[in-house]
Amino acid sequence: MNTMFQVGDFFVRLRDKGDRPKLTVWNSTGTKIISEFISAATPSSWEQIEQLTSPEVVERVRELVQAE
Repeated sequence: MNTMFQVGDFFVRLRDKGDRPKLTVWNSTGTKIISEFISAATPSSWEQIEQLTSPEVVERVRELVQAE
C-alpha cells in the first residue's frame, strides 16, 4: 500500500515499510507534523495523531490500514 491523499488542510502519505505502514502528514504550509509507524498504534497514539491533525485524518487512515 502506497497512497497519498488530502484531507481538509492536511496532506497524508501512507506507505508500506516492510510489514509496517508508515504515516506521514504535512500541514497546509508544507510542514511535516507526523512521521511514524502505525501498525501497533494504541488508542492514545490515535488520539495524539487526531490532536495534531483532525478526526477526519484518523478516520481515513484507520480505514485504509484495516482494509489491508
